[in-house]
Amino acid sequence: MKEELDKDIDQEIEPREMNPTEYRLLTLLFNFFRFPDGITLSSLRKIMEGFYDNENRDSDRRKLSRDIEELGALGFHIKYYPQKNGKDFVYVLVKDPLSKTLEFTEEELREISALLLKGYSEAPKYELYTAARKIFAGDLEYFPEIAESPEENSEDLGEVAFQILEALKNHTPIRIKYYKTFPEDSYSKEADPIRLIRKGGQDHYLLAYDREEKTKKRFVLPKILSVELLQGDPLYQARGAKKETEEDLIIHAGLFPVHEPKNVEWICKEEGLVKAKLFLTGIKYAEEKNKLSFQSTNLEGLLPFLWRWPDAIETILPEELNHVFRNSVKQISELYEKV
Repeated sequence: MKEELDKDIDQEIEPREMNPTEYRLLTLLFNFFRFPDGITLSSLRKIMEGFYDNENRDSDRRKLSRDIEELGALGFHIKYYPQKNGKDFVYVLVKDPLSKTLEFTEEELREISALLLKGYSEAPKYELYTAARKIFAGDLEYFPEIAESPEENSEDLGEVAFQILEALKNHTPIRIKYYKTFPEDSYSKEADPIRLIRKGGQDHYLLAYDREEKTKKRFVLPKILSVELLQGDPLYQARGAKKETEEDLIIHAGLFPVHEPKNVEWICKEEGLVKAKLFLTGIKYAEEKNKLSFQSTNLEGLLPFLWRWPDAIETILPEELNHVFRNSVKQISELYEKV
């Protein structure tokens, strides 16, 4: 039985550096986010110089058409319209059609709000918290205690990613506004961006050199609220003791270098063991029956599992992790107390 369960555990995709085509597609997509009203090929040739700079304009147009097809296959559909002068086309990223057709009445919003609050009061779950933020991000009238967050604005997200790509391309230091658990607890950090890394094709991280603490760190890309390009040369030099290592590409949040290594033990329920092992992919652990033992340098990085499957584990050690978990749930709960 154990061998069959082990076979079912999917291995995570190893992180790798983006190839030139992926880099170009990502930059193109962020430019469409940046200019929601559309952009012409002439403008793209100026903004994305180095990507679309062929002397033969038709060659760049064909390359752009291929890139648009690639983005379409990924779910980002772009339409083009002729300009009045007839010399160029305007390319526009098509918005999600559901955003135009899916509407709720006041009564429906109130009912959804009541159901979410009732469900959360009976069994606090992270999904109820995130669902509430997504549903009421557009209109908070019926959920007044949740403030709209900058990271939920797609244009801001696109601008952040675009600025990071620019900094990576030009080796420019940056100042970021970043948070670990809650956006309201954000703080500023000056860093030299090194590279983007990804996990499983969905989660993206920025590997950067902390200019104050003189060490390399990984930042979760969606948790970067804003980016400011700084003047001057980067402090990071990719050689000697500061050069990149395999450890720099570790992207499990539980291994981020936040504190000294701490021993963690999870005694899992039988039905929760496989879920726990999947979550810990990337962390070396010892397994003894239903007990998983491992080390973590960032206890907060283990919270997503505890939020999502709080009933999967019978015993959690050390007690410090229990304390961190209870505090996080308390902070989430306080968001709803006044509603």
